[in-house]
Amino acid sequence: MSKRTGRQHPRPAGERSEGPVVASVWPTGTDSLTAQLNEGGYHDATGADHALMAPAIARHAIAALTRPGDVVLDPDCGAGTTIVEALRGGRHAIGLTGQRRWWRLARTNVTATKARGVFADGMVLILDRRPGTAVAAATAGLTGRIDLLLTTLRPSPAGDMDGALERLHRLLTQYRPLLRPGGHAVITSAPRRHPVRHDLLDVPSRITAVATAAGLAPVARCVALTATVRRGRTYTRASLAQRRAAARAERALGHPVALPAHHTALVLRADPDAAYPALNQPLPALPAPSHRAWHGTRPDLVVA
Repeated sequence: MSKRTGRQHPRPAGERSEGPVVASVWPTGTDSLTAQLNEGGYHDATGADHALMAPAIARHAIAALTRPGDVVLDPDCGAGTTIVEALRGGRHAIGLTGQRRWWRLARTNVTATKARGVFADGMVLILDRRPGTAVAAATAGLTGRIDLLLTTLRPSPAGDMDGALERLHRLLTQYRPLLRPGGHAVITSAPRRHPVRHDLLDVPSRITAVATAAGLAPVARCVALTATVRRGRTYTRASLAQRRAAARAERALGHPVALPAHHTALVLRADPDAAYPALNQPLPALPAPSHRAWHGTRPDLVVA
């Protein structure tokens, strides 16, 4: 019996009782980012958000970890690809951003999506820098209602990794209480190399530490492909800048350096026993269309 709706949901065939099933490798690199944005009807300026989450990655995470009628939150939505893909999948979606530039663009993408006949509720809020404004704007009526917090690690204004992680920790701490008991968070990150040594940085482990400190329990570390695989060979979609960076690293290290072919997707879970009293209160029903079976590739990793 669903605690949120009071209705009995049929369990899809093959689903295990522990929770939804998600593959450890996500086949999200079939199309280039440009093709994904064109297919999704995104505004031409969307590609200017260099830290955006690829629509295919957002779509895979949403399909694997939520059902139609669930609520998805991106507390740092940028151009709004996560919000648009949630709406296209029949989920309600809320995007937050502190930059007016992205607020306008995300709203444009959401408006265009709804104009094409999407009937789920979606909104994008811009948050100012006054203390408490973000929490007050986002938590009104939403505590314990969010099924999936979906976001990506964005660069800090100063461009340093420590600043980006500190900002992520602040966001997760603020919005962790909005997740329902047992709800999930997915945080993605692109591969990054040390600017001098050129070796890969273990950014996912640092994100996991930040998320754990914010009260989320790590569940899975997945590979979200940005390349396509055909006949056992990987065909990357690396940009010119990425190819040049790899060439510089090869010269510095004296051995071949692989081009980026994936992003890391960290799956975490809100502990139902966490000490947030408001999360344990009964919730009124949210409107939801009929549920359909979980989507995804052949499962090989169970999310608790």
